Amino acid sequence: MIRLAQSEQAVWDAFFVSIAGQLLQSDAKRGAEYIAERAAEIADEMLLERRERCIERRVAPVDWLGPARSQ
Repeated sequence: MIRLAQSEQAVWDAFFVSIAGQLLQSDAKRGAEYIAERAAEIADEMLLERRERCIERRVAPVDWLGPARSQ
């Protein structure tokens, strides 16, 4: 599992609950331990992707918006 900033805990929890619910619907025959572990793995991956996108946005140049139009 990844280390979470305090502000990320609620996001991770929401990912986990959503994924666990989906896994329960699709893999209802699996045990609770499998569902919890798999949901945690997927939530970790989703949060890491979210972090990476956030970092990319912070370092992106402002000019990607295009040239300013003069009026």
